[in-house]
Amino acid sequence: MDNACQAITTRPSPPRLDALSQTDLEMIARVRDVLVARAIKPPSWRDVDPEKRRKFFDEVRGVLIEQGGDRSNINRRAQIITDALSGVGLLDQLLRDPYVEEIFVRKGEVAVEYDGTFHYLGRLADDRYFEDLSIHVADQGGATLRGDRPAVLIDLPNGERFTAIVPRLSTEGTAINIRTFGRRVKTLEEMEQTGTFRKKAFEMTGSLTDLADPSLRQRIAGLQNGPDRFLAWMVATLSGSILVAGEMGSGKTTLLNALSGFLPTLAPVAALETFRELDIQHPFLLRAVAPAELPEGTPGVTLDWVLNVIYTRMNPAAVLVGEVVGPEALQFLKATCLGRKAMTTIHGGTVEEALMRLEQLTLASAPELGLPAVRSMVSMGVDVVALMGRVHRAGRVERSLQAIAVVNGLDEDGEYKLDFLYRAQSEQANQVLGQAYQNLAGAGP
Repeated sequence: MDNACQAITTRPSPPRLDALSQTDLEMIARVRDVLVARAIKPPSWRDVDPEKRRKFFDEVRGVLIEQGGDRSNINRRAQIITDALSGVGLLDQLLRDPYVEEIFVRKGEVAVEYDGTFHYLGRLADDRYFEDLSIHVADQGGATLRGDRPAVLIDLPNGERFTAIVPRLSTEGTAINIRTFGRRVKTLEEMEQTGTFRKKAFEMTGSLTDLADPSLRQRIAGLQNGPDRFLAWMVATLSGSILVAGEMGSGKTTLLNALSGFLPTLAPVAALETFRELDIQHPFLLRAVAPAELPEGTPGVTLDWVLNVIYTRMNPAAVLVGEVVGPEALQFLKATCLGRKAMTTIHGGTVEEALMRLEQLTLASAPELGLPAVRSMVSMGVDVVALMGRVHRAGRVERSLQAIAVVNGLDEDGEYKLDFLYRAQSEQANQVLGQAYQNLAGAGP
């Protein structure tokens, strides 16, 4: 462990890892076969004795020497094989760095949260390598990562939390998160120096200067209307959770897809659906498709179970749920109330009806909570409701944004306090219908 009392003068940089080539993978398999034939076993997964790992490293090195070839990088090759057979593969190199706070793997792409900053490390191996690695870790931990349980949650020998979701549940390849704990202890003096206790102004002002990504700033600046500029800014800055509401066929998913294009690229994103409908272009995406419910006795996992695993164990900056239609409504609210920024669609003809439906779906899966508790969760978790609608004009249907409302908690009667930032119709419905009646009454046959 590093000296926690030493002042930080420069921000450290994440390690650079060499990608595993097909030659490396073939080398691992070849050496493993030799070791098995000689009854040489790698150290037990939970055996962290450095001497046993060193002895196994020497055995591997000896096999490589016997096989000949270039000796200039023999130690690197021996370490690759040792890590692959007795640890968590090439990710072991990251676990040895005290500044690595979390490791992310998405379809062969690896990133780390390193001293508070998200860094891409690149494509380090084929996705199949990480799927095999996940199965190996599950086996070593006494769990199963096959068939109807395509996800695993394991505590590693040194206390790190390993979570993996594999195909077919994860439709974009193998997804792995490894969360580390307490490997670098900070003193109060060091925390003070790095700004932990410094008072900070609230930065989400609605200004484009809030955006670190210049390409997002340029795109939002090019939008001509206030409503779409506001919603795009909310997504780009991850400044709140959004409920996209509307009747069937009103364009809810179309709007959610469009908004997803403004998600910051330097942030891990998760998308969950009951069937694949979202079209999300993001460089570091975890995507899962699971049913809302399973018939009794049917093996498998449901969307609410996967959503719980993802927001509690896989640390997404934003969670997109294609649509809440069942028990996942509760997990969606729990995610938002734990600080996750989340977006989803829901049926509802008005803002109020959409919030009511979210309440009803949540209560259906957890009636013991009661309406007051659920309503409090909704008011705390949902920041903005964007209402889409179908408007009939001149014989065709126009799908358009009808309203944007901010949920400002509850009033003294327990009702939602809604601040409407935008309404497509300035008149109340009863006034519009009253005028229509008068016009039609005087129009004659």
